[in-house]
Amino acid sequence: MHPAGDDLGVRIVFRDAHIVVVDKPAGMLTMDRESGGQSGLDARLAAHLEKVAGFPFGRERVAVLQRLDQETSGLLAFGLSEEGTRALAAQVEARTIEKDYVAGIVGRAPKGLLEDDLDEVDGRAKVVPKGRGKSARCRVELMQSRQDRSLVRVRLETGRMHQIRIQLASRGAPVAGDALYGGVFAPRMLLHAQRLSFVHPTEGRNTFESTLPPIFEAWLQGNVSEDVLLDAVLPLAMERRHSLLHNAETTAFRLVAEAADGLPGVAVDVYGEHLVVHIHDAEVDEAHLLDRVHALGFRGVYLKRRPKKAQDLSAQDMTLHAPPLPVRGEPAADEFAVLENGMPILVRLGDGMSTGLFLDQRTHRAKVRERAKGKRVLNLFSYTCGFTLAAALGEAQSTLSVDASKRALDRGRANLAHAKVDGPQHRFIAEDAFDVLRRLHKRGEIFDLVCVDPPTFSTTKSSRWSSGAGWRDLFAQVARVVAPEGVILATSNDRRMHQGAFRDHARAGLVLASRESKRLVDSGAPLDFRDADAKEPLLKGLFVELR
Repeated sequence: MHPAGDDLGVRIVFRDAHIVVVDKPAGMLTMDRESGGQSGLDARLAAHLEKVAGFPFGRERVAVLQRLDQETSGLLAFGLSEEGTRALAAQVEARTIEKDYVAGIVGRAPKGLLEDDLDEVDGRAKVVPKGRGKSARCRVELMQSRQDRSLVRVRLETGRMHQIRIQLASRGAPVAGDALYGGVFAPRMLLHAQRLSFVHPTEGRNTFESTLPPIFEAWLQGNVSEDVLLDAVLPLAMERRHSLLHNAETTAFRLVAEAADGLPGVAVDVYGEHLVVHIHDAEVDEAHLLDRVHALGFRGVYLKRRPKKAQDLSAQDMTLHAPPLPVRGEPAADEFAVLENGMPILVRLGDGMSTGLFLDQRTHRAKVRERAKGKRVLNLFSYTCGFTLAAALGEAQSTLSVDASKRALDRGRANLAHAKVDGPQHRFIAEDAFDVLRRLHKRGEIFDLVCVDPPTFSTTKSSRWSSGAGWRDLFAQVARVVAPEGVILATSNDRRMHQGAFRDHARAGLVLASRESKRLVDSGAPLDFRDADAKEPLLKGLFVELR
């Protein structure tokens, strides 16, 4: 098991029999309606109170009457008794609870009363003409400014979804770090609920204040030290991945996704009890970063320093860039199994730049497993056969895995044997995928599901491949070996290619093959691989359902 950290993860500011006030960190959900609901603050608080109070508390006793967005930190009150819940509910309805926020913005700071009508569409708020939405009011005052950056205090008079964020953004001053509404990059979204005041059912008015996180002042001054940065982003990443860290069925995933988690050029992956740190031209103190990452509580940390052209590294350079032993903590076994939705997959953390598992394909492997029952499955450019393993566990009728590397296929065989799904119905061919496709078509062999995940560039003895327009011919060749009503899953990490172009290449390839599609369905990486401000996903995925 990998470390899960403290189950509560928040500071309790006040608690009695009626009400509890907590200081929520950024990254924590107020309520979680996915992942079994256990990652939300309400459920974690109920479990904590049950533990410290010594009697069953239950989530229904922790009344959620106000919320903070996942990326907003600060003060939040919950009702614990009928009296406390009733008192808070009445004040929420009457809008007499005083809530003050601090926001970091770029641009001219608005001042005074902001009044808008807001509407909510697909998880976003927008300003609409008067009378066509819900009334939203807040008051803004300038606290500090430096050049084009400012900290402003915002007092809410209403409580609408994303109210502060959209009201500031609509005036040309979006909250820094708020990519949804056009905020500039920041290590986190700079919005903090600093002050909360309400009337307690027995003690009169109570006022609570939270210390502003150091990242706000450091960002304002334009001088974010590495300690302040890591203090902000590493706990934030742990909170964002809380449900994964507590999921015994999935023990391999991305913990820090570069700029999306506030660390441009740095990614951190979880493999059971160990971490793998990837550094892409990042301006960081490497030793300090590794110390801080190791302090998260995992047994060991491996390092991959990623040059732009890793394929050009000599064996000696590869050892320097990707040390075979951990750079912090204890070593993992040379080869061991991690779980992905309960599926065991063998990995090697000290074996060059790759581990044997592309973590960003987790969602696609799950979909292959769901679709595979009774199907004939072809896995092209199969590497260590993750899609094949998923298909086998999904009770595929047969599989054929093709890769130019015999070593990779040997690891694929080991994956199936380890999961106890190996057998003669699972074939492996160590050849160029394009040669194999031509041969399969010539002899009329067809498949119900074909997985295609080529590298962006590759060269073998018989072919040269380049992503982009090359996909058109590849789709055509693949379509010729797909059975009627069959499906192609195609994926690509080509940063130059847009998802729209990917779909166009698929359509053009089907025309060349004289095949028709019923529909094309876009697909991508799981949320732990999200891209900050990315207009296009890094991992492009496409399910092509044929007639």
